[in-house]
Amino acid sequence: MIFHSKKYLIGVLFFLNSNFVIDSFPQTRIDSLEFIRPSSKYNLLTSKLDKQLNTYYLNSGFIFSSKISNLNFSAYEDYKSSYIKGIEKTVRDEHHFSLNFNYDLSKNLSFGLTGNNSILSDSRTLEINQSSISNLILFSKVEPIKDLTFAPFSGYANNRQIGENDYGFVYGFEAGGEKINLADFQLDTDLKFKNEDISPRKNLIRYLNLNALNYFERNVFNNFNVKYYQGRKDFYINADSITSSQFSIKNNIQSRTETGYLLQNRFFFDEFLSTFILDATGKVSFRNIERTLKYKSTDVQSASIFDSEVDELKLELDASIGYRSKDFNSSLRFTMNEKDEKHKAIRFQGINEAFFNQREESEQQKNNTSNYATLSFDGDFNLSEDDKITLSVYQSKLKYDTPSSLNDDDRDEILSIARVGYFKKLNPFFTAFINTEASFAHTVYIFSSRSSNNNKNRTIRLKTGGEYSGSVVSSFNSFEVSANYTVYDFEDITSPLKSYSFRQLTAFDSTTVKLTSSTSLFMFAYVKLSEQGILNWNSFSEKPTRALREVYIEPRFILYKFNSTFSLGLRYFSLSTFNYKAKDLELDSKYESIGPTTVIQSRFFKKLLLSLSGYYEFISLTNSAEKQQATMNFQLSWNF
Repeated sequence: MIFHSKKYLIGVLFFLNSNFVIDSFPQTRIDSLEFIRPSSKYNLLTSKLDKQLNTYYLNSGFIFSSKISNLNFSAYEDYKSSYIKGIEKTVRDEHHFSLNFNYDLSKNLSFGLTGNNSILSDSRTLEINQSSISNLILFSKVEPIKDLTFAPFSGYANNRQIGENDYGFVYGFEAGGEKINLADFQLDTDLKFKNEDISPRKNLIRYLNLNALNYFERNVFNNFNVKYYQGRKDFYINADSITSSQFSIKNNIQSRTETGYLLQNRFFFDEFLSTFILDATGKVSFRNIERTLKYKSTDVQSASIFDSEVDELKLELDASIGYRSKDFNSSLRFTMNEKDEKHKAIRFQGINEAFFNQREESEQQKNNTSNYATLSFDGDFNLSEDDKITLSVYQSKLKYDTPSSLNDDDRDEILSIARVGYFKKLNPFFTAFINTEASFAHTVYIFSSRSSNNNKNRTIRLKTGGEYSGSVVSSFNSFEVSANYTVYDFEDITSPLKSYSFRQLTAFDSTTVKLTSSTSLFMFAYVKLSEQGILNWNSFSEKPTRALREVYIEPRFILYKFNSTFSLGLRYFSLSTFNYKAKDLELDSKYESIGPTTVIQSRFFKKLLLSLSGYYEFISLTNSAEKQQATMNFQLSWNF
């Protein structure tokens, strides 16, 4: 059982140089309406520079919108760049930019113009490492009836991939309605039809989503959802010499068409029998993915010439019942997921039947069915105002089958987990806790060819500690011992797999001392002692083979001034590995790192946030030359 502490979490997130999270810019999805429901109206400028080891990452962009009388203007930019410094330097750049003008002629009618440009550049030798998409589109938005909007659009596009430039028209329409009242139902609907005729390629989107919400009572509702989508994308790929010569082409065209259907129903009943909550959801979905090549030559004697298709059928159930009272809160949840996935090759007339049989056999090997079910229980018992017991039990089972006789990956997996925790508030300043957890997992392969991987895994954890919160000192401390035992069902002398044990002791401390109203000292530290050995489960004995010692210490001085936080400290990390020779431990390797670290966060005018975190380390490693290394993260966020 995990003991949650706000101060502990804040300390870990802040003082371990974790990144200040800024939401990524939205990307256009198949289910997004670009004209009826454009991006958010807020203005935001962000930039993030991150360096981890030999990887550099930059993400910058902005969202801007403004309205002057009846004219609406918006702009969006998202730029990502990564650089990996290695034996071969790798650079990857992505750029997305859009500009939108919209003029309201009346409350129910408007016209607009939008332009988009996307560029991808990758220094690696990939199938598509250079591409760009640009378009200019005219659109209008009409609201024929209240809460229902229709938006036709048309424009011109340029699409470039691996040296091929294609031009053509983009056209279609969108329709959407929110909170449309019909009889006893509240309807939300989205409809999208889009074609990109960039000859010789063709991209398309078909999307329909209908959501019907019906409230029987204030706390009882039923939500029904039906969805259909289809998306097609055409890509250039390098053509082989035979196909290239026969059809006078440089690149072939591969199409990927995905079609899906979904039916979902959710029933929710709050205050069921006054103290219960009932929540049940059922979902059925089907997906078809077809990959085809436009140019195929019968002279290419290969199984790769055939197109392929995938059908996926899924059934999902999720039901939970909760109980609430003054002294006891609990929930019981059951989930079930069944999936049937079928792969097949599409016959191509004129080519040797043996190649088709080879490809068909290869595709059939990917066929699989799976059944996954879980049952879980969570409960909190309030024994008194100062005493609480928590209980959690989890059980799951997976059955995975592959119909092909060439596969031997069929298996059954079960997992059982139980957790119990006790929390005691000793006084207004100190809370103590003790948690224990045990788990059991068993993996069984059906066929004898894989049965040597059959194993049972048992883990036991015991954790105790406490949290002290005073006016000057606040501290969270914990101590944990854990043991992991993995036993193979069919272990013998010739098997390369040996049963093993792994034991660990962890001591953790997070302490803050408030010096003045604007300064404090913070200490974050942990020690992990681990031991691994060969296990004989029948006699419950082990032969230690390896030991590890991990130490992390990071003291910091923190200053709070001018809506800013300035932190300066020292970071020390050590990882030592030992091997057993007879009963003696001998040092095998030692990694040691020490250096200054800093975190600075400043907020200006309540809208501009600057964040800088990083550390510089001096590294020493056994049998290696000493080296120096910097890690840094810089972020800017301006919500203007």
